[in-house]
Amino acid sequence: MTDHLLLLIAVAALLAGVVTSLLVPVMVRVARLVRVMRVGRREAIEGREVEAREIPRLGGVAMFAGVAVACGAGAVVRWEVWSRVMAPGTVLALALGTLLVFLVGVADDLVGARPWQKFVVQLLAAWIVVAGAGWSFHHLRLPLLGQIDLGLFGPLVSILWVIGVTNAINLLDGLDGLAGGVAAIIAISLLAYAIFQDNQATAILLAAVIGACLGFLGHNWEPAKIFMGDSGSLTLGFLFGVLTLHSSLKAPAAVAILVPILALGLPVLDTLLVMAVRFLEGGDRSLSGRFLRMFSGDRSHLHHRLGGLVRRRRRIVLVLWLTAAIFCAGALAVALSGAGELGLALLLVELLVVLAMRGLGLPAVAGALAAARHSELRRRFADWWPDSSGTRPGVTLPAPPPEPEPPNPDA
Repeated sequence: MTDHLLLLIAVAALLAGVVTSLLVPVMVRVARLVRVMRVGRREAIEGREVEAREIPRLGGVAMFAGVAVACGAGAVVRWEVWSRVMAPGTVLALALGTLLVFLVGVADDLVGARPWQKFVVQLLAAWIVVAGAGWSFHHLRLPLLGQIDLGLFGPLVSILWVIGVTNAINLLDGLDGLAGGVAAIIAISLLAYAIFQDNQATAILLAAVIGACLGFLGHNWEPAKIFMGDSGSLTLGFLFGVLTLHSSLKAPAAVAILVPILALGLPVLDTLLVMAVRFLEGGDRSLSGRFLRMFSGDRSHLHHRLGGLVRRRRRIVLVLWLTAAIFCAGALAVALSGAGELGLALLLVELLVVLAMRGLGLPAVAGALAAARHSELRRRFADWWPDSSGTRPGVTLPAPPPEPEPPNPDA
Protein backbone atom coordinates (compact mmCIF):
# COMPACT_ATOMS: atom_id res chain seq x y z
CA MET A 1 0.00 0.00 0.00
CA THR A 2 1.73 3.19 -1.20
CA ASP A 3 1.66 6.56 0.52
CA HIS A 4 -0.07 7.92 -2.59
CA LEU A 5 -2.96 5.51 -2.13
CA LEU A 6 -3.21 6.28 1.58
CA LEU A 7 -3.50 9.93 0.65
CA LEU A 8 -6.31 9.11 -1.78
CA ILE A 9 -8.12 7.19 0.97
CA ALA A 10 -7.91 10.22 3.25
CA VAL A 11 -9.06 12.56 0.47
CA ALA A 12 -11.98 10.28 -0.40
CA ALA A 13 -13.15 10.25 3.22
CA LEU A 14 -12.77 14.01 3.54
CA LEU A 15 -14.52 14.73 0.24
CA ALA A 16 -17.45 12.44 1.06
CA GLY A 17 -17.77 13.97 4.52
CA VAL A 18 -17.76 17.55 3.25
CA VAL A 19 -20.26 16.87 0.45
CA THR A 20 -22.59 15.02 2.80
CA SER A 21 -22.41 17.66 5.52
CA LEU A 22 -23.07 20.50 3.06
CA LEU A 23 -26.02 18.72 1.45
CA VAL A 24 -27.80 17.75 4.68
CA PRO A 25 -29.24 21.25 5.32
CA VAL A 26 -30.47 21.28 1.72
CA MET A 27 -32.20 17.94 2.21
CA VAL A 28 -33.76 19.20 5.44
CA ARG A 29 -35.43 22.00 3.49
CA VAL A 30 -36.48 19.63 0.69
CA ALA A 31 -37.92 17.11 3.15
CA ARG A 32 -39.93 19.81 4.91
CA LEU A 33 -41.16 21.12 1.56
CA VAL A 34 -42.42 17.73 0.36
CA ARG A 35 -43.41 16.61 3.87
CA VAL A 36 -41.04 13.65 4.10
CA MET A 37 -41.02 13.54 7.88
CA ARG A 38 -40.95 11.00 10.67
CA VAL A 39 -42.23 11.49 14.18
CA GLY A 40 -39.48 11.39 16.78
CA ARG A 41 -39.08 12.40 20.38
CA ARG A 42 -36.59 14.89 21.71
CA GLU A 43 -35.00 13.93 25.01
CA ALA A 44 -34.90 16.36 27.89
CA ILE A 45 -31.75 16.98 29.90
CA GLU A 46 -33.11 15.02 32.85
CA GLY A 47 -33.53 11.94 30.66
CA ARG A 48 -37.30 12.28 30.24
CA GLU A 49 -39.03 12.45 26.87
CA VAL A 50 -40.78 15.64 25.88
CA GLU A 51 -43.26 16.38 23.12
CA ALA A 52 -43.11 14.52 19.81
CA ARG A 53 -41.64 16.39 16.85
CA GLU A 54 -41.40 15.77 13.13
CA ILE A 55 -37.90 15.13 11.77
CA PRO A 56 -36.91 15.08 8.07
CA ARG A 57 -35.78 11.68 6.81
CA LEU A 58 -33.97 12.26 3.51
CA GLY A 59 -30.44 12.28 4.91
CA GLY A 60 -29.58 9.21 2.86
CA VAL A 61 -29.70 11.30 -0.31
CA ALA A 62 -26.89 13.51 1.00
CA MET A 63 -24.89 10.42 2.05
CA PHE A 64 -25.34 8.78 -1.36
CA ALA A 65 -24.18 11.97 -3.08
CA GLY A 66 -21.11 12.15 -0.83
CA VAL A 67 -20.11 8.54 -1.58
CA ALA A 68 -20.78 8.95 -5.31
CA VAL A 69 -18.69 12.13 -5.61
CA ALA A 70 -15.78 10.69 -3.64
CA CYS A 71 -15.77 7.37 -5.50
CA GLY A 72 -16.16 9.11 -8.85
CA ALA A 73 -13.17 11.30 -8.13
CA GLY A 74 -11.17 8.31 -6.94
CA ALA A 75 -12.05 6.32 -10.05
CA VAL A 76 -10.94 9.17 -12.31
CA VAL A 77 -7.66 9.69 -10.48
CA ARG A 78 -6.81 5.98 -10.10
CA TRP A 79 -8.56 4.48 -13.11
CA GLU A 80 -5.37 2.86 -14.37
CA VAL A 81 -5.25 0.90 -11.11
CA TRP A 82 -8.98 0.28 -10.75
CA SER A 83 -9.29 -1.00 -14.31
CA ARG A 84 -6.73 -3.71 -13.55
CA VAL A 85 -8.43 -4.97 -10.38
CA MET A 86 -12.06 -4.29 -11.33
CA ALA A 87 -13.28 -4.76 -14.90
CA PRO A 88 -15.63 -2.07 -16.29
CA GLY A 89 -18.47 -4.60 -16.15
CA THR A 90 -17.84 -5.16 -12.46
CA VAL A 91 -17.89 -1.42 -11.74
CA LEU A 92 -21.08 -1.04 -13.77
CA ALA A 93 -22.80 -3.94 -11.95
CA LEU A 94 -21.84 -2.54 -8.55
CA ALA A 95 -22.97 0.98 -9.46
CA LEU A 96 -26.27 -0.21 -10.96
CA GLY A 97 -27.11 -2.49 -8.04
CA THR A 98 -26.35 0.26 -5.52
CA LEU A 99 -28.40 2.77 -7.49
CA LEU A 100 -31.44 0.45 -7.55
CA VAL A 101 -31.34 -0.05 -3.79
CA PHE A 102 -30.90 3.68 -3.24
CA LEU A 103 -33.86 4.51 -5.48
CA VAL A 104 -36.21 2.06 -3.75
CA GLY A 105 -35.11 3.59 -0.45
CA VAL A 106 -35.94 7.08 -1.75
CA ALA A 107 -39.31 5.83 -2.98
CA ASP A 108 -40.04 4.35 0.44
CA ASP A 109 -39.10 7.64 2.14
CA LEU A 110 -41.22 9.71 -0.26
CA VAL A 111 -44.38 7.69 -0.81
CA GLY A 112 -43.87 4.43 1.05
CA ALA A 113 -43.13 0.98 -0.33
CA ARG A 114 -44.40 -2.41 0.73
CA PRO A 115 -41.85 -4.87 2.19
CA TRP A 116 -42.27 -7.27 -0.73
CA GLN A 117 -41.59 -4.45 -3.20
CA LYS A 118 -38.35 -3.53 -1.46
CA PHE A 119 -37.41 -7.20 -1.28
CA VAL A 120 -37.90 -7.67 -5.04
CA VAL A 121 -35.68 -4.67 -5.82
CA GLN A 122 -33.02 -5.87 -3.38
CA LEU A 123 -33.17 -9.32 -4.96
CA LEU A 124 -32.66 -7.81 -8.43
CA ALA A 125 -29.82 -5.58 -7.25
CA ALA A 126 -28.03 -8.46 -5.52
CA TRP A 127 -28.46 -10.66 -8.60
CA ILE A 128 -26.95 -7.93 -10.81
CA VAL A 129 -23.83 -7.80 -8.64
CA VAL A 130 -23.50 -11.57 -8.24
CA ALA A 131 -24.09 -12.30 -11.93
CA GLY A 132 -22.53 -9.19 -13.46
CA ALA A 133 -19.48 -8.89 -11.24
CA GLY A 134 -19.07 -12.61 -10.67
CA TRP A 135 -18.87 -12.12 -6.91
CA SER A 136 -20.24 -15.32 -5.45
CA PHE A 137 -19.43 -17.88 -2.77
CA HIS A 138 -18.20 -21.08 -4.35
CA HIS A 139 -17.41 -22.96 -1.17
CA LEU A 140 -17.41 -22.27 2.54
CA ARG A 141 -14.83 -23.55 4.97
CA LEU A 142 -16.22 -23.73 8.48
CA PRO A 143 -14.20 -24.73 11.55
CA LEU A 144 -14.98 -28.26 12.74
CA LEU A 145 -17.08 -28.86 9.61
CA GLY A 146 -14.44 -28.50 6.94
CA GLN A 147 -15.05 -27.26 3.41
CA ILE A 148 -18.58 -27.17 2.03
CA ASP A 149 -18.84 -26.92 -1.74
CA LEU A 150 -21.90 -24.86 -2.63
CA GLY A 151 -22.01 -25.68 -6.32
CA LEU A 152 -25.15 -24.30 -7.95
CA PHE A 153 -26.29 -22.93 -4.58
CA GLY A 154 -23.34 -20.51 -4.43
CA PRO A 155 -25.10 -17.61 -6.18
CA LEU A 156 -28.25 -18.16 -4.11
CA VAL A 157 -26.31 -18.10 -0.83
CA SER A 158 -24.47 -14.97 -2.01
CA ILE A 159 -27.71 -13.16 -2.89
CA LEU A 160 -29.27 -14.09 0.46
CA TRP A 161 -26.15 -12.81 2.25
CA VAL A 162 -26.34 -9.44 0.50
CA ILE A 163 -30.08 -9.08 1.18
CA GLY A 164 -29.65 -10.14 4.80
CA VAL A 165 -26.90 -7.61 5.51
CA THR A 166 -28.85 -4.90 3.68
CA ASN A 167 -31.86 -5.30 5.96
CA ALA A 168 -29.79 -5.80 9.13
CA ILE A 169 -28.26 -2.33 8.71
CA ASN A 170 -31.64 -0.91 7.76
CA LEU A 171 -33.19 -2.13 11.03
CA LEU A 172 -30.50 -0.32 13.05
CA ASP A 173 -31.96 3.06 12.14
CA GLY A 174 -34.01 3.41 15.30
CA LEU A 175 -32.18 5.93 17.50
CA ASP A 176 -30.40 9.21 16.84
CA GLY A 177 -26.87 8.45 15.67
CA LEU A 178 -27.12 4.68 16.04
CA ALA A 179 -27.10 3.49 12.41
CA GLY A 180 -24.59 6.11 11.22
CA GLY A 181 -22.17 5.44 14.08
CA VAL A 182 -22.31 1.64 13.87
CA ALA A 183 -21.95 1.82 10.08
CA ALA A 184 -18.87 4.05 10.43
CA ILE A 185 -17.28 1.63 12.93
CA ILE A 186 -17.97 -1.36 10.67
CA ALA A 187 -16.61 0.52 7.64
CA ILE A 188 -13.42 1.41 9.53
CA SER A 189 -12.77 -2.25 10.34
CA LEU A 190 -13.54 -3.33 6.77
CA LEU A 191 -11.22 -0.59 5.49
CA ALA A 192 -8.39 -1.95 7.64
CA TYR A 193 -9.17 -5.42 6.27
CA ALA A 194 -9.12 -4.10 2.68
CA ILE A 195 -5.73 -2.46 3.28
CA PHE A 196 -4.46 -5.76 4.71
CA GLN A 197 -5.66 -7.50 1.54
CA ASP A 198 -4.26 -4.72 -0.68
CA ASN A 199 -7.78 -4.30 -2.09
CA GLN A 200 -7.37 -0.75 -3.37
CA ALA A 201 -10.71 -0.04 -5.00
CA THR A 202 -12.64 -1.40 -2.01
CA ALA A 203 -10.47 0.68 0.35
CA ILE A 204 -11.37 3.93 -1.43
CA LEU A 205 -15.07 3.03 -1.50
CA LEU A 206 -15.06 2.22 2.22
CA ALA A 207 -13.20 5.45 2.96
CA ALA A 208 -15.99 7.32 1.16
CA VAL A 209 -18.58 5.47 3.26
CA ILE A 210 -16.75 6.43 6.46
CA GLY A 211 -16.61 10.07 5.42
CA ALA A 212 -20.30 10.13 4.52
CA CYS A 213 -21.29 8.54 7.85
CA LEU A 214 -19.18 10.99 9.87
CA GLY A 215 -20.43 13.97 7.87
CA PHE A 216 -24.00 12.83 8.48
CA LEU A 217 -23.50 12.15 12.20
CA GLY A 218 -22.89 15.82 12.84
CA HIS A 219 -26.56 16.40 11.96
CA ASN A 220 -27.96 13.10 13.26
CA TRP A 221 -26.56 13.09 16.79
CA GLU A 222 -29.02 13.63 19.63
CA PRO A 223 -31.13 15.67 19.12
CA ALA A 224 -31.25 14.67 15.46
CA LYS A 225 -31.99 17.32 12.86
CA ILE A 226 -32.51 14.66 10.17
CA PHE A 227 -32.77 10.87 9.77
CA MET A 228 -31.01 8.95 6.99
CA GLY A 229 -34.21 7.08 6.10
CA ASP A 230 -34.29 3.94 3.98
CA SER A 231 -32.40 5.76 1.23
CA GLY A 232 -29.37 5.80 3.53
CA SER A 233 -29.68 2.66 5.63
CA LEU A 234 -30.55 0.35 2.71
CA THR A 235 -27.70 1.75 0.63
CA LEU A 236 -25.17 1.33 3.43
CA GLY A 237 -26.37 -2.21 4.08
CA PHE A 238 -26.16 -3.15 0.41
CA LEU A 239 -22.63 -1.79 0.12
CA PHE A 240 -21.53 -3.72 3.20
CA GLY A 241 -23.16 -6.87 1.85
CA VAL A 242 -21.44 -6.80 -1.54
CA LEU A 243 -18.08 -5.54 -0.23
CA THR A 244 -17.85 -8.23 2.45
CA LEU A 245 -18.82 -10.78 -0.20
CA HIS A 246 -15.96 -9.53 -2.38
CA SER A 247 -13.45 -9.45 0.49
CA SER A 248 -14.30 -13.01 1.50
CA LEU A 249 -13.35 -14.20 -2.00
CA LYS A 250 -9.80 -12.89 -1.48
CA ALA A 251 -9.42 -14.07 2.12
CA PRO A 252 -7.81 -17.31 3.31
CA ALA A 253 -10.33 -20.11 3.21
CA ALA A 254 -10.19 -20.72 6.97
CA VAL A 255 -11.54 -17.25 7.83
CA ALA A 256 -13.23 -16.20 4.59
CA ILE A 257 -16.78 -16.10 5.92
CA LEU A 258 -15.97 -15.59 9.61
CA VAL A 259 -14.40 -12.13 9.28
CA PRO A 260 -17.43 -10.38 7.73
CA ILE A 261 -19.82 -12.21 10.08
CA LEU A 262 -17.81 -11.08 13.10
CA ALA A 263 -17.54 -7.49 11.86
CA LEU A 264 -21.29 -7.32 11.19
CA GLY A 265 -22.12 -9.36 14.27
CA LEU A 266 -24.13 -6.73 16.15
CA PRO A 267 -26.77 -5.97 13.48
CA VAL A 268 -26.77 -9.44 11.88
CA LEU A 269 -27.08 -11.51 15.07
CA ASP A 270 -29.71 -9.19 16.53
CA THR A 271 -31.76 -9.38 13.33
CA LEU A 272 -31.52 -13.18 13.18
CA LEU A 273 -32.63 -13.49 16.81
CA VAL A 274 -35.57 -11.14 16.27
CA MET A 275 -36.69 -13.10 13.21
CA ALA A 276 -36.42 -16.38 15.12
CA VAL A 277 -38.54 -14.99 17.98
CA ARG A 278 -41.17 -13.72 15.54
CA PHE A 279 -41.38 -17.14 13.92
CA LEU A 280 -41.63 -19.01 17.22
CA GLU A 281 -44.25 -16.61 18.58
CA GLY A 282 -46.45 -17.09 15.55
CA GLY A 283 -49.07 -18.77 17.72
CA ASP A 284 -51.75 -20.57 15.73
CA ARG A 285 -50.67 -19.06 12.41
CA SER A 286 -49.88 -21.25 9.45
CA LEU A 287 -46.29 -21.94 8.45
CA SER A 288 -46.50 -19.31 5.71
CA GLY A 289 -48.00 -16.84 8.20
CA ARG A 290 -45.14 -17.42 10.60
CA PHE A 291 -42.65 -16.94 7.78
CA LEU A 292 -44.20 -13.61 6.75
CA ARG A 293 -44.31 -12.49 10.38
CA MET A 294 -40.50 -12.77 10.44
CA PHE A 295 -40.33 -9.72 8.17
CA SER A 296 -42.93 -7.61 9.97
CA GLY A 297 -41.91 -4.56 11.95
CA ASP A 298 -41.99 -4.37 15.74
CA ARG A 299 -40.07 -2.93 18.67
CA SER A 300 -38.15 -6.04 19.70
CA HIS A 301 -34.67 -5.11 18.46
CA LEU A 302 -31.75 -4.68 20.81
CA HIS A 303 -31.95 -0.88 21.01
CA HIS A 304 -35.66 -1.17 21.84
CA ARG A 305 -34.96 -3.71 24.59
CA LEU A 306 -32.31 -1.47 26.13
CA GLY A 307 -34.64 1.52 25.99
CA GLY A 308 -36.33 0.58 29.25
CA LEU A 309 -33.04 -0.28 30.95
CA VAL A 310 -31.08 2.88 30.14
CA ARG A 311 -32.94 6.13 30.66
CA ARG A 312 -31.03 8.29 28.19
CA ARG A 313 -31.05 7.21 24.58
CA ARG A 314 -27.62 8.71 24.04
CA ARG A 315 -26.17 6.18 26.47
CA ILE A 316 -27.82 3.31 24.60
CA VAL A 317 -26.17 4.51 21.39
CA LEU A 318 -22.76 4.78 23.06
CA VAL A 319 -23.08 1.27 24.53
CA LEU A 320 -23.95 -0.18 21.12
CA TRP A 321 -21.12 1.76 19.47
CA LEU A 322 -18.67 0.27 21.97
CA THR A 323 -20.11 -3.22 21.43
CA ALA A 324 -19.78 -2.89 17.65
CA ALA A 325 -16.19 -1.65 18.02
CA ILE A 326 -15.24 -4.64 20.18
CA PHE A 327 -16.84 -7.04 17.70
CA CYS A 328 -14.98 -5.40 14.80
CA ALA A 329 -11.69 -5.60 16.70
CA GLY A 330 -12.27 -9.32 17.11
CA ALA A 331 -12.90 -9.65 13.38
CA LEU A 332 -9.60 -7.92 12.61
CA ALA A 333 -7.78 -10.20 15.07
CA VAL A 334 -9.15 -13.23 13.23
CA ALA A 335 -8.24 -11.71 9.85
CA LEU A 336 -4.65 -11.02 10.89
CA SER A 337 -4.11 -14.37 12.62
CA GLY A 338 -5.97 -16.50 10.10
CA ALA A 339 -7.16 -18.71 12.97
CA GLY A 340 -10.55 -20.17 12.15
CA GLU A 341 -10.94 -21.68 15.63
CA LEU A 342 -10.47 -18.24 17.18
CA GLY A 343 -13.13 -16.88 14.83
CA LEU A 344 -15.59 -19.57 15.82
CA ALA A 345 -14.97 -18.90 19.52
CA LEU A 346 -15.44 -15.15 19.06
CA LEU A 347 -18.64 -15.75 17.11
CA LEU A 348 -20.00 -17.75 20.04
CA VAL A 349 -18.98 -14.94 22.40
CA GLU A 350 -20.73 -12.37 20.22
CA LEU A 351 -23.91 -14.45 20.21
CA LEU A 352 -23.83 -14.76 24.00
CA VAL A 353 -23.22 -11.02 24.40
CA VAL A 354 -26.18 -10.12 22.19
CA LEU A 355 -28.39 -12.65 24.01
CA ALA A 356 -27.32 -11.27 27.40
CA MET A 357 -27.97 -7.66 26.37
CA ARG A 358 -31.41 -8.60 25.05
CA GLY A 359 -32.13 -10.53 28.27
CA LEU A 360 -31.17 -7.55 30.44
CA GLY A 361 -33.78 -5.45 28.70
CA LEU A 362 -36.64 -7.93 29.12
CA PRO A 363 -37.74 -6.94 32.68
CA ALA A 364 -37.71 -3.27 31.74
CA VAL A 365 -39.76 -3.93 28.61
CA ALA A 366 -42.26 -6.00 30.59
CA GLY A 367 -42.54 -3.25 33.20
CA ALA A 368 -43.09 -0.60 30.53
CA LEU A 369 -45.82 -2.70 28.91
CA ALA A 370 -47.52 -3.26 32.25
CA ALA A 371 -47.36 0.46 33.07
CA ALA A 372 -48.79 1.35 29.67
CA ARG A 373 -51.62 -1.16 30.13
CA HIS A 374 -52.31 0.17 33.63
CA SER A 375 -52.44 3.73 32.31
CA GLU A 376 -54.81 2.70 29.51
CA LEU A 377 -57.15 1.01 31.97
CA ARG A 378 -57.14 4.06 34.21
CA ARG A 379 -58.03 6.27 31.27
CA ARG A 380 -60.77 3.96 30.01
CA PHE A 381 -62.39 3.41 33.41
CA ALA A 382 -61.58 6.75 34.97
CA ASP A 383 -65.00 7.03 36.63
CA TRP A 384 -64.50 3.77 38.51
CA TRP A 385 -60.78 3.87 39.32
CA PRO A 386 -59.98 4.65 42.99
CA ASP A 387 -57.86 7.73 43.57
CA SER A 388 -55.17 8.09 46.22
CA SER A 389 -57.77 8.54 48.95
CA GLY A 390 -59.42 5.26 48.10
CA THR A 391 -62.57 6.83 46.60
CA ARG A 392 -63.75 6.61 43.04
CA PRO A 393 -64.07 10.12 41.56
CA GLY A 394 -66.91 9.19 39.19
CA VAL A 395 -69.07 7.66 41.92
CA THR A 396 -71.06 9.66 44.49
CA LEU A 397 -70.92 7.84 47.78
CA PRO A 398 -73.88 8.18 50.23
CA ALA A 399 -73.34 10.60 53.05
CA PRO A 400 -72.49 8.93 56.36
CA PRO A 401 -75.25 9.01 59.00
CA PRO A 402 -74.94 11.83 61.56
CA GLU A 403 -73.20 10.95 64.75
CA PRO A 404 -75.45 10.93 67.84
CA GLU A 405 -75.06 13.89 70.16
CA PRO A 406 -73.37 13.08 73.46
CA PRO A 407 -75.77 13.08 76.50
CA ASN A 408 -75.97 16.29 78.46
CA PRO A 409 -75.08 15.59 82.09
CA ASP A 410 -76.94 18.71 83.26
CA ALA A 411 -80.20 17.57 81.71
